[in-house]
Amino acid sequence: MGMFDYLKCEYPLPDSTVQNETFQTKSLDKVLGDYTITADGRLILHAVSYESVPEEERPYYDKPEWKKPFGKICGSLTSSPTGDVEIAYHGDVRFYTSVGSLENNDYEWFEYQARFTDGKLQWVKRIEQK
Repeated sequence: MGMFDYLKCEYPLPDSTVQNETFQTKSLDKVLGDYTITADGRLILHAVSYESVPEEERPYYDKPEWKKPFGKICGSLTSSPTGDVEIAYHGDVRFYTSVGSLENNDYEWFEYQARFTDGKLQWVKRIEQK
């Protein structure tokens, strides 16, 4: 499993069904960052800074969960937007999502590959599942 980043794609996708979905990608920093591929083919990082939250303001403070593993670190950071940064990415970015559910028998996996050359999107294509 592991960490990933979030990605929105404003550039037209081959499948309009998922055009407004939020995708995951492991092609970038893998730190739960937020990215957008713009309609004009740029890759944008929505940068943030992090600040520590005082212990008494954290969700499990003064509750039984506080003494459990990870109890003290839950809610220990808050983020603030610092602005958008255009990334001069060179290479491929793969991103994916799914819609529907296995239970309802309407599950579908959508995975795409986006090729960037010197920060400019060249193309996006769907990766077919075998």
